[in-house]
Amino acid sequence: MRSSQKNITKISQHHQSLIIRGGNAGISVAAQLLKKQPDINIGIIEPFDKHFYQPAWTLVGAGEYLTERTIREQAEVMPDKANWIVDAVAKFVPEENKVICDCGREVTYDALIVCPVIQIDLDKL
Repeated sequence: MRSSQKNITKISQHHQSLIIRGGNAGISVAAQLLKKQPDINIGIIEPFDKHFYQPAWTLVGAGEYLTERTIREQAEVMPDKANWIVDAVAKFVPEENKVICDCGREVTYDALIVCPVIQIDLDKL
């Protein structure tokens, strides 16, 4: 099992592929890229330490699956060879192939993959 603290030390400022958000789509894209090219340098910017397995939510809604079973630690699902950047993107600067994170860190890339996630607000249900 990986911890986000361990991965912070491995972060580089430039990635061949930079994935914004580590939800199901971002994790799947990273895994597929690593399967095809194991030595690719991938960064995933994801601020949250919890991962929600959304495909099971229809089963939760039908009463066939427990909500708690859809929640995992982000470190458990993050591909081992991906660099997890625990932050959020504050600004996209496409003309310079970079993003600026909330903390002010600039991360550059060759290819950018944006995988937005839905905002969970169960109190509004």
